[in-house]
Amino acid sequence: MAGMRTKKSKGGGKTFTFSGGLSDAIEAAERELREKENSQKRVFLKWQRDNAVKAYENYEKRIDDLQDFIPLAKEELKKRQEAVKAKEENENE
Repeated sequence: MAGMRTKKSKGGGKTFTFSGGLSDAIEAAERELREKENSQKRVFLKWQRDNAVKAYENYEKRIDDLQDFIPLAKEELKKRQEAVKAKEENENE
């Protein structure tokens, strides 16, 4: 059975090796390419990636919203507590 393998180097280069005859390796590579380009797995993986990106972005937006909300909420709570304290002091006078 003919086939090809790719070895990737740290510098970004590629080295290809093949087994069997070169023409058989080319035919096998072309067949595999057609199968991979038209496969449902490819469609599913793209869908999965797109959903993961959206979910991650939504997750990060929620973190940003929480980080913005907490200081504002603490400030509002402090104002309300001061208002209650001032009201109690006025009632006691």
